Amino acid sequence: MVLRTAVVGAGIVSRNNHLPALARNPRTDLVAVCDLERDAAREAAAEYDCAAFVDPDRLLETETLDWLHVATPVQTHADLTVAALEAGVPVLVQKPAATTVAELERMRAAAADAGVPFSVVNNWLYYPVVRTVRRRIGAGEIGDVRAVEVTVAGEGAPDETYRGDWVLDLAGGDLEEGLPHPIYLALGLGGVPRSDEAIDVRTRTADEYDDVDYDGASIQYVSVDDALCSISVLSGSARDNRVRVYGTEGSLHVDVPTMTVDRHDADSGPYHFQNERNRRHLEKLRTALAAAETEAVRYARARLEDALERHTEESQDGHYYLLNEAAKAIEHGERPPVSPEVSRWTLDIIERIREAASAGPESVSGPASSAVSNGGDRP
Repeated sequence: MVLRTAVVGAGIVSRNNHLPALARNPRTDLVAVCDLERDAAREAAAEYDCAAFVDPDRLLETETLDWLHVATPVQTHADLTVAALEAGVPVLVQKPAATTVAELERMRAAAADAGVPFSVVNNWLYYPVVRTVRRRIGAGEIGDVRAVEVTVAGEGAPDETYRGDWVLDLAGGDLEEGLPHPIYLALGLGGVPRSDEAIDVRTRTADEYDDVDYDGASIQYVSVDDALCSISVLSGSARDNRVRVYGTEGSLHVDVPTMTVDRHDADSGPYHFQNERNRRHLEKLRTALAAAETEAVRYARARLEDALERHTEESQDGHYYLLNEAAKAIEHGERPPVSPEVSRWTLDIIERIREAASAGPESVSGPASSAVSNGGDRP
């Protein structure tokens, strides 16, 4: 089965990810691109030899579709997704799925009523290094997960963006547009919160902005499996993107820029002994050498995919891998790879961050603002 697929939105994320991934996937046939900017739609359609539309409703009326990708500003996600679902077309929508939990619930209800699936792009979960970590956790290599830490530091100023002015309408500006990534990583690796009361959120504003409420956030929660999950997102600092998963038998430390996984054994140390420090140095050296070798292979495979204009099932491209898994799910009538529950909790936490940031005025040098109320009963 080849899925007749269209993309709404011909901006940066579509041109860099959705359109080339769909064009290279044997499971999909890219038949149309839609964008309110006529020139953008025509340019993309000419490049990928498909139809151009400026009206999403006209697209749904004209084309017989098996799949629709929504890659537009988040403020438009709910209406576009619901319209497609009501037309019986499965949808894959860019993150964040919507601006609020209420919008997401409307999308989920439309999918349930129509009996067709919709899913959200959580591509960081499908980076090769994160796929490796998830497999190793699933294989029981580090025992039971006791804690997960995700840090995304060194993000750009929240009031500056290359994505479009729509980002500046978000409470956290450009920072909030990327906020789902570390949140769904923690949810995917450590599990979802066990209750509303299990979540604590703090925000800070280190600089002054005209229309941005926060430029840093810290989240903690206890998962359904009793893992302590921590997420930190910062702008205006040195870059340090990392993921750490602590288990009863060991831990896995991921350096995202180098795609390196460093394992710690539960019986290592204590490190005030010189021989243990020496052993740890050797372990880190072996990890670095193995990572360099793995990265060289990944690079070669990625270049080959580009040269052949064809991705593989185990593609190094996180977007392609996720899109391919989502296509397979539609093809076989299975659940999409990204759980609606993860998307629900992602937006729940983002809403809590907004509430924490708006709880009261902050001093640039003062303490972080503290967390919000539990937000009431979940639907």
